Amino acid sequence: MAAKTRVNITVDTETLRLADRLARARKTSRSAVLREGVHSLASEHERQKADAALLERQREAVATMDRLAQKAGNWPAVEILHAWRYRSPGGRK
Repeated sequence: MAAKTRVNITVDTETLRLADRLARARKTSRSAVLREGVHSLASEHERQKADAALLERQREAVATMDRLAQKAGNWPAVEILHAWRYRSPGGRK
């Protein structure tokens, strides 16, 4: 575990009561509850960033496919994608 540093923070009374209730229920310290909360929030933030990046890549891929479809004319894009998806090692079965 990393070295601990003492800090002073300001929270509203209800947040403090909630932290204390959680600490009692989990049989741990208020500090442990706050540490876990910060780590949980940081993990969620990273997950949301990764999801947003994936969504952006998907939008870019769709836009690229739309441009290709316009250039290529009438072609069976859905059938081609399904054939590729079900053949690829990471694709659906």
